[in-house]
Amino acid sequence: MVNIAAAIVRRGKAYLPVSAQTDMGVYVDYEPVFTANLTVDELTAAFEQVVAEGHPRIPHPTQEEWRRWKSPVLAAAGVQSWKQMAQGGASYSIEWGGDKVTLYISHPKDPHRWRDAPVETRVFPRDTPLRTIVETILEDVRSRPELWAGDNEIG
Repeated sequence: MVNIAAAIVRRGKAYLPVSAQTDMGVYVDYEPVFTANLTVDELTAAFEQVVAEGHPRIPHPTQEEWRRWKSPVLAAAGVQSWKQMAQGGASYSIEWGGDKVTLYISHPKDPHRWRDAPVETRVFPRDTPLRTIVETILEDVRSRPELWAGDNEIG
């Protein structure tokens, strides 16, 4: 079972990296990065793929490796930086812990970086179906036209 999974939504697509865990317990974006259209079925299937991959264990990067490291999400989305990704993008992180599942929704007020604000946190019972959480994500996406091209339908 995974502890965390995330989707970055930008320009009508969702990018979902596998989260590897270093031998020091730090989670980092890892390949593969799954992409999905913004429909309940596609996004749920992509999250299921991330969950099936689990958290591969990797060696903890050295300081030099951290300086050179670039998230595979950036390459998948065709952007050069997180600042560029945050412009017109949003982050949705799911954390499974204890008897609950928490969905963190990035703060829409800062166009240059994401923040998880308490008013944009949703808590679900542990046994909530992934599809229900995805429906909550898409409800938020629908309310933010900057996340999708006007001609793309969000299902």
